[in-house]
Amino acid sequence: MTTVRRYQRRGYWACALGLLAVWPGAQPALAQGSGAEDALIEEIFVTARGRDESLQDVPDAVTAFDADRIEALGIDDVRAVADQTPNFFIRESFRSGVTFITIRGITTGQQGFPPITYIVDGVKAATLDSINQGALFDIERIEVLKGPQGALYGAGAIAGAVNVVSKKPSDEFAGEVRAAYAQGNDATVKGVVSGPIVDETLLFRLSGYYRDADGLVDTRGGDDLNFEQHRHIKGRLLWAPVDTLSVDLRAAFTHIDGGAPGASRFDSIDQLNRFDSSLDPRRGILGEEDREFSDYSVKIDWELPFATLTSVTGYLDLQQDLFGTASWERPPALGEAPLAGGISEVILGENAGPGEPVDNFQRLVDDFQVFTQDIRLVSTGSGPLRWMFGYEYIEREVEQGFAVGIEFGPAADSTFTEVFGRFDDKEDEIWGVYGQLNWDISDRLELTLAARYDEDEYSSRQFDEATGATINQIDPDTGLATLPVLQAQDSKFQPKVSLSYDWSGSLMTYITYAEGFRFGFYNTGALTAAEETENVELGFKSQLADRRLSLSAALFFIDYSNQQLTNAIDEPPFRITTNVPSSDIQGVEAEFNWEASSRWTLNGGIGYLDTEIDGGGELDAVPQWTANLGLQYRRPIAADMEWTARLDWRHQGEHIKTEPGIRYEIDAVDLINVRIGLQAERWSVQGFVNNVADQQFPIDPASFGAFFLRDYSDPRAAGVEVSYRF
Repeated sequence: MTTVRRYQRRGYWACALGLLAVWPGAQPALAQGSGAEDALIEEIFVTARGRDESLQDVPDAVTAFDADRIEALGIDDVRAVADQTPNFFIRESFRSGVTFITIRGITTGQQGFPPITYIVDGVKAATLDSINQGALFDIERIEVLKGPQGALYGAGAIAGAVNVVSKKPSDEFAGEVRAAYAQGNDATVKGVVSGPIVDETLLFRLSGYYRDADGLVDTRGGDDLNFEQHRHIKGRLLWAPVDTLSVDLRAAFTHIDGGAPGASRFDSIDQLNRFDSSLDPRRGILGEEDREFSDYSVKIDWELPFATLTSVTGYLDLQQDLFGTASWERPPALGEAPLAGGISEVILGENAGPGEPVDNFQRLVDDFQVFTQDIRLVSTGSGPLRWMFGYEYIEREVEQGFAVGIEFGPAADSTFTEVFGRFDDKEDEIWGVYGQLNWDISDRLELTLAARYDEDEYSSRQFDEATGATINQIDPDTGLATLPVLQAQDSKFQPKVSLSYDWSGSLMTYITYAEGFRFGFYNTGALTAAEETENVELGFKSQLADRRLSLSAALFFIDYSNQQLTNAIDEPPFRITTNVPSSDIQGVEAEFNWEASSRWTLNGGIGYLDTEIDGGGELDAVPQWTANLGLQYRRPIAADMEWTARLDWRHQGEHIKTEPGIRYEIDAVDLINVRIGLQAERWSVQGFVNNVADQQFPIDPASFGAFFLRDYSDPRAAGVEVSYRF
């Protein structure tokens, strides 16, 4: 498809009209309302380009959340961030580690790298499974960068980056305690304490999180299905022996024990978007997943006369084990074949006698060990020329296993026998060099040049779990099982060029060309090719109405090669990942924040995507429309106390998921959250209702021959939260 033809599709015109509608020149002047003089938008500083800059000056589409907004929205996980960001879509599926992330139409390939780079306090999460840890608590700022960010953040940032910045240790003793209780017997306690150990030299911060919940979903037999017990503790030491040197030490430990898998079974594709008691999950085996994280890092900043030298070293140890149903049914289910590959076609449940099949089960094992090292030199000063150079090294070792089997009776004293298993050792050795140059050609015109070269040598070895012995794999050249280790290498040069122009101090426009890249990977012995994108983006950022209204928008076009796509299947190895050779994405997004008065705040965003696979069809898991709107009201009722109320709406458009011969059409939903409470200088009390209208949608449906499976979003939940600061 030629460039001219692609840009003339109907989606382009929708994007262009959307951008025109929010262009500052098309907006009437807003009348100044009561109290508006006290309601200026506070300037937000971000580190999207490796240094502190005003959000208004960064020529990238960035959605930023400061500490006040994080608290007002009740954000406590990555999905809540996505719900406030247009063209950002997260599906929590199957188990906690499998979180499908989609930004601007680019989504997740299971067992591969995520489509974004996720960074916490400068440390990159080099695995998809480490992103969804919950417990986003004690956070100073969250930055969502959309569009390819590989030039600075490396291969994997093909769709963008999410930068999470925790609150730093304080130079005065302070702390906070929060407690919440919600439906599903959901009790949460979290707290933080911070202060000096040695004044102005050695500071500490210690935070903790504990959650115990029965969950919001029960089986038809009344058992808790998505229960969770979550424990997390994080400690930081900030040491500044001299003015020019600081050392930031961080350690975090997380243990999550929860119900999984949570999917429900349905018999007809017509039931995909139905949610009623007749489709509630049935279980013979109540599954459980155990996850343990250990996360360590040290960041060193050394201020030189001309630049700052920064070293960030990180280590992650993540272990996950799941044991659960493979029949998705409460036996007996005579004559039904849940899965092929040796699984029993007849399961008898409580009726099983000695040696007879009670149920079918599955077991998953994941063990990640990741070492990361990033060293960069960033120029200081505010002259017309600013630069950055860096080197990154990542070493990743992964053990992944999947087994299915039969539970044999009698049910009261059953035994478990595995009939199929696949276990793989995988290794990645990644290195990259990068640089960025920002040049103020004039007082108003800035040129940004950035580039990075990344390389990954990766391998996969299949082994026998009992003995550790290597199992030869299929040689793709001969078709014979003669290779003890599969090996591949991917590399890519990723350039980015951006030109921005400051028209008036309150209006900036930019145009960017960037290339994105994501490494390939082995999925149960099959090689999945690397992805590439070419991106063009035009956008603007503005401040209107005497700095009470900020408005930004972007129009973008993406040539997408080798999209990594994962599907479940009903025979070994039960999961396949393929590549979609070529597709096109074009879209528009706009966001605003309006401080209407000292009491009223309104914010929102809208995103539109039009995708087309060359040869016909559209991309999976891409809602054409996403939108969010928030309204917040604050009213003082005493000298240090105010009443607060907030309403948030998220629209998620209809989208599809495809399998060979099957097309799942997932309905649009509108999700509404409400928070109301009292807030004082040291304490607050808030009630909340999430998903007020109790709307749900299916996630990642799949066919298993005689039946279908689907995960699904959470139903309505109400609760109350109290906090005390000291």
